[in-house]
Amino acid sequence: MEEAKNLSSKLQEGIDALIDELQKLRDENQALRQQIVLLKAENEAKNSEISSLYDEIGIKERELENVLSKIQNVLGR
Repeated sequence: MEEAKNLSSKLQEGIDALIDELQKLRDENQALRQQIVLLKAENEAKNSEISSLYDEIGIKERELENVLSKIQNVLGR
């Protein structure tokens, strides 16, 4: 009878340890999911910023082409 109680106690301890580990892993998984959501939002913001910078570069390039054209016109006169 004593052996059965010891075995039952050991099994219960093992089960409790597994349940604790499972909960720990679930918590870690949830934290990682939240981090992924945050990183995706940051990535989207960076992509938007990069797109805006490319647009700005395009505008500056057109402005430079206009200035160059004016300089060429003045020099060509």
